[in-house]
Parts: sequence; C-alpha cells; structure tokens
Amino acid sequence: MKKKLIFTLIFTMLVLGSMGIRSVTKVSAHSGDVFGPACGVAVVDGQVNESEWASATRQTFQMIVPGTATPLTGTLRVMNGAYYLYYAFTINDDELSESGQWLPQGDVLKLVFDNDHSGSLFQVGDDVLVLSAGAPQFGDNYVVGTPAPSSNQEDTLGGGTSDGEGATQRINGLNHFEGKHPLCSGDTLDFCLHPGETAGFQIKYLDAEGDGSFGSSQFFPGQGNTSEADIVIGDCAIPDIFVFLPLIDKSP
Repeated sequence: MKKKLIFTLIFTMLVLGSMGIRSVTKVSAHSGDVFGPACGVAVVDGQVNESEWASATRQTFQMIVPGTATPLTGTLRVMNGAYYLYYAFTINDDELSESGQWLPQGDVLKLVFDNDHSGSLFQVGDDVLVLSAGAPQFGDNYVVGTPAPSSNQEDTLGGGTSDGEGATQRINGLNHFEGKHPLCSGDTLDFCLHPGETAGFQIKYLDAEGDGSFGSSQFFPGQGNTSEADIVIGDCAIPDIFVFLPLIDKSP
C-alpha cells in the first residue's frame, strides 16, 4: 500500500512537471511595427521629398504577397501636426498604372484602420484611406462589410463627409503616394485620435499592370484581419490649418 502511494505521488509530480515546462504565449493582434510619435507637416503633392519628411517615422519593408507574385518593397513615412495625420508611401512598382481591367483607378494604396484599436480590422465603420494613380486620387472611405467583409465605400455615400487630400506621382522609378487626414474631423465615420493615442492599421497595395491586367494584392505587415501595425499620435503644436484673412487697410 505504501509503495503504491509513493508511485502515485511520483507519477503525479512527473505529470505536473511536464505540464510546467510548456510555454504559454500570448497572441497579440499587432505586429510590433510602430510609427510615431513624430511631429511634422507636408505639402501633399505626390512628391515624397526627404527634406519635407525628415521628421517622420519611417520603415522600409518587403510586402507580403499571397500566391506567386513577386513581393515589392515599400517605405512608409508617418507624422502628424496639430490637426492632420500625414502619411507617405513609396514602392518599387514597375510603372504607375492609372487604369486597369479590374482596377478602374489603376494602382491603389489603401490604409485600413482599426478605429477602436480592438485588434480586429474590417469592422463596419472602420476608416479606409484610399490613394489611387487614376482620378480621383483621394478617397475617404469606411468599411460597410458587404458583399465582402473588407468592402468599403466613400463616407459621403453613408451620410459622412470627405476629409483630407491625396496625390500620386511616378518619380525616379518609384510610385509616390502622399495623403493627409484630420486626426479628428467630427465625422462619425472617421477615427478621432488625440495625442498619445494609438491606431492600428494595415496597408493593402493593389497593383494594376501596364497592359490593364491585375497584377497582385500586397500587404503590410501581413494579410488578414488581425495583422496590424500601429500609429502613435504625437503631441504636436505645429499648425497645419491655414486661414487666409482679408488684408486690413490701416491707413489713416
């Protein structure tokens, strides 16, 4: 009886010990790629000038591509002023296509935001900022979730407003995308971000080939509704709202 009890105790200890050496990993929805906080403003003209974006947080990375397409290399720059979020993206696409069979506006850059920082993208109402090679080059969209979970449409079609601007150009073998969007526009279909707050996002680049065919979908930091990088908003006093007042005649 005593031997049986000792055996039982040893067996229990071995089982518990084997359980104890198992590692428990917390799964995070965010990739660890963090942009900001960084203060600065830029003229949105589709030319990503180094001097203009010198204060921005930047990262160069290979895009994630499902399937057999060749991954492109992109560089994202992010900063904010007192009122606007500024973002610039360059990518080594082989041309800037302004139209395509499946992409009427040609090459398209989408920044899909996780408005409430929940760790899950493509929730109905989440912000989607769109920059296209063809006209119109800027789109302020939101996720509608139908017919596909990632489907989105312009804010103006949902009773909102179009806030921000964007431009694209082809310069020195790279496609350049520049955009800005209010940190807190007041539109219920937009995010509202304050200094110190964080927004998750994902890049989706849609490549239209020069012959009009569809090239590939490319992603950063990854594909799927839980693959996000982060933008941290800086406490920036740089004014970026310009109000033009009439000249005042001070003559006696």
